[in-house]
Amino acid sequence: MMNEFSMLRFAFFMLALLALPLNAATVNNLYQAQVVLPDTDKQSEQTARQQGLEQVLVKVSGQSQVVDNEVIRKALSSSSQYISQFGVGSLNGQQTLDMTFDRVQVHNLLAQANATVWSDQRPAVLVWLVKENNREREIVWDQTSNPLQTEMNTAANQRGVPVLMPIGDFEDITAVTVPDLWGGFVEPVANASLRYNPESILIVRAREDGSNVSLSWQLFEQSADRLVASQVAPKEGRASGELAVATREMVNQIADQLAAKYAVQLGGESRGLFTISVANIQTTEDFFTLERMLTSLSSVASVDVQRLHGDKAMFGVNLLTTEDAFKRELLLDRRMTPLSEDSYTGQALVESDSNINVVNQEQSISDTDVSRSEQDVTTNTVIVGDGVVSPEKTIAQEDSTLTEGSVTQPRSADVVMPSEVAVENQFYWQP
Repeated sequence: MMNEFSMLRFAFFMLALLALPLNAATVNNLYQAQVVLPDTDKQSEQTARQQGLEQVLVKVSGQSQVVDNEVIRKALSSSSQYISQFGVGSLNGQQTLDMTFDRVQVHNLLAQANATVWSDQRPAVLVWLVKENNREREIVWDQTSNPLQTEMNTAANQRGVPVLMPIGDFEDITAVTVPDLWGGFVEPVANASLRYNPESILIVRAREDGSNVSLSWQLFEQSADRLVASQVAPKEGRASGELAVATREMVNQIADQLAAKYAVQLGGESRGLFTISVANIQTTEDFFTLERMLTSLSSVASVDVQRLHGDKAMFGVNLLTTEDAFKRELLLDRRMTPLSEDSYTGQALVESDSNINVVNQEQSISDTDVSRSEQDVTTNTVIVGDGVVSPEKTIAQEDSTLTEGSVTQPRSADVVMPSEVAVENQFYWQP
């Protein structure tokens, strides 16, 4: 039976075959841990619980050294209070303790430790692996079952890094060569990677010597379509030693690099209100899905709806981190793209009230206060007023969860109009 990570890799494989964009992947096992249980005595079980919490804290924080934190070390002695579910399993014929940890309590602990948290939406990493043995070099493709590949997948699973290897079909083997990869030539690697559309690209060179291996790697944190133009030097590193140890060291280095870019610092004060505009909100389902997505981001403390305007929604986002970190996390969701003339058909980047394209303007709603009562969404104020028309089959008319109410109309100074939102803070929603 496939475990969750194997199923995730199989999903990546199928997506690659269809040449669909990957960008970010949802990692589902961040709060789960499996630890070998050598004995059934109380001490062995306590040790396994502690090791399980360590595994989860490293995965969720993105920091390989998070367990060195004084607050974390103290919490490890009472690891049981963070467990929401556990049972006995098996791994390679050995008995294991399988644990699921409480998401809220884990986040609270990391906040107390002033650590980071890395959301479950993480950049998919395409791995080009070349191995050298007896002066012969070859590319390791997906499904090759190479021991190095197996160890790398295991280590990536333990760090919550979604990795994908090229499938090695005719298109792959004609697009890139061993010298291209060994020499780190960016253009052919970028062109060969385009079909997989990863968020990051990793080139690994492995020299095997019996049971030992010497690894050198380059991590390109740009997507394939931006790699050549970016001119940004890749992150580099080395690891050597016994196969499992060296591979784990390499993956830890890479995961730490990615987390440094995408993880969000906890334990600080909110960085203040940040306003964004999102276009192409066609239905109430779009609206609530978008709001829930924003609220779930690790970089976000809270979300307030400021205004609905045609097919645009205005959100005031209270940040826990910088605006750049928020945007990086936001754009990991492939349903969200920066607004441009190309992405929003025939519509200019910044529009005034007079040229908003409104669908079916026969029924206008002016100076109407709107509220909603969906149970799983935090109560916020949604305003449709000042003569703004709500399009047919869009937010205000599609669903009974948005109904007329008695919410107080905010002062005009409190209402952010689309033209007042900076160009770089406008986005396009494409579910």
